Amino acid sequence: MWTVGIAALFSTVAHAAPKDVALTAADGTALHAKVDLPAGAKSAVVLVHMDGRSWSDWRFVSEKLVRGGLATIAVDLRGHGDSARAGEALTEADYLAMEADVEAATAWVRQQGIRSVSCLGASLGANLCLRVASRDPGIVNLALLSPALKKHGLTTAAAMKAYGDRPVLMVASMSERYDGISAEKLDERAEGQHHLELLTDAGHGTKMLNRDPTVEGLVLSWLMGTYELASGELVRPRPADDEKMSDIQTDGNKLELQ
Repeated sequence: MWTVGIAALFSTVAHAAPKDVALTAADGTALHAKVDLPAGAKSAVVLVHMDGRSWSDWRFVSEKLVRGGLATIAVDLRGHGDSARAGEALTEADYLAMEADVEAATAWVRQQGIRSVSCLGASLGANLCLRVASRDPGIVNLALLSPALKKHGLTTAAAMKAYGDRPVLMVASMSERYDGISAEKLDERAEGQHHLELLTDAGHGTKMLNRDPTVEGLVLSWLMGTYELASGELVRPRPADDEKMSDIQTDGNKLELQ
């Protein structure tokens, strides 16, 4: 349930228009991302799209997160959007390498002085978010739309276990049988604050945002820390302490504003 109406969370936040950012992944791949950085933002959300899509899938969600005071960075994964190799045929090795794309986006927001980072991903993006977060204690919260136990070689069961006691929201539709089974299995492995929302016929990944009007509000409230669990607790992600943050490797990510 939502303890605060979503509309009440939004304020008029002073910020410049969204801007294009050039990133370079650790392996040298050139990436494009769209960034919205409101003044005074202390938290950020990394947005990771589905296979065959781009940053623009997150345009409206990003606008609402920014109105709630959160910074956003929506990355075009390699082979997608305006990033390198867009339109090319991709191998399993390419999909595995996309973890570096998410890491580059995460590094960018940290270089802006933001320590509290969440990740919102859909389908392929959900698997990438979970796998990167499993190794990065500075990612404090996850919202996963249609995560899979395995997609393009990106497995998630062990990653969920390694993610530990941090919050995770999962949303899937039972009309997509593999999505529903995967989400249930991953939910069983979640150790911290977690919620699984199983819908009847809402489609796959970001399509659920259009087909079911409840999904967007659920995701926003989870990322903004106002979702109330069945126990009565609010979701309150906490930044990793300085000792944990010092273990995060960000070398090799060259960042440049266009």
